[in-house]
Amino acid sequence: MRKVRYHEMLPHEILERRKHFPAAFIGLGGLEWHGEHLAVGNDALKAEKLCELAAERSGGFAFPTIWYGEPRTTGLLEVTHDHDGQIKARMGFEKGHYVEEYDGFRRTPDEQVEFYRDLIFHVLVQMHTLKMRAVCLLCGHYPLHPWISGAIEEFNSSYTGTQAYAGTELHYAGETEAVGGDHAGKWETSYLWYLRPDCVDMSVYLNQEEKPILGILGEDPRNSASIALGRKATELIVEGMVAKARELLKRSEES
Repeated sequence: MRKVRYHEMLPHEILERRKHFPAAFIGLGGLEWHGEHLAVGNDALKAEKLCELAAERSGGFAFPTIWYGEPRTTGLLEVTHDHDGQIKARMGFEKGHYVEEYDGFRRTPDEQVEFYRDLIFHVLVQMHTLKMRAVCLLCGHYPLHPWISGAIEEFNSSYTGTQAYAGTELHYAGETEAVGGDHAGKWETSYLWYLRPDCVDMSVYLNQEEKPILGILGEDPRNSASIALGRKATELIVEGMVAKARELLKRSEES
């Protein structure tokens, strides 16, 4: 496979590739509990691999994944949905761990969202300076999408020559039953199982078929997830990402 990661390319490789398809694909994610069977970096790992596949297929570039900066006191499973503290206990964290850690910074959840929004806007400006004419952001962590929508709109209205778009895998694939979303359930397990099988271990549930899975939002992956499902969904997502990049390139020429 030819290089697709921008940060691994030599200048002449970038110039040659940019002539044909000056589009950037950037994954967004973080570190969050995704059951005992998935890596905690699931969201970013999923997005990163999808961006690399889209860059390979289109001739564009996969830029470094953005792992950090998202709020840590809201929109996070072990904060928003861990009401009895079981997930924090599994990770060796105290019950009030996240909120207490942030108290000293005096930054509210809304201010944390604003910080992340500013970070994404800055990244888009950076893409513009690198002569990327289309920027596709893939939000592996679903709450990121509404948080950064304003930054996308502001950038597109402020800069000419570069157009940006942000979406989850569902946004890129469009309306289809072959692509779905959840939290560490049928869909996310299938995606990562296909994209990064080294980061999935379903054997942790052996002989525990009836035991509830901690921190799952969606269909039980033990009897619904599969590599085949992940492969089929990936094809549609990547196809949608490439189509969106082409659309943005056309719009950037007109802007």
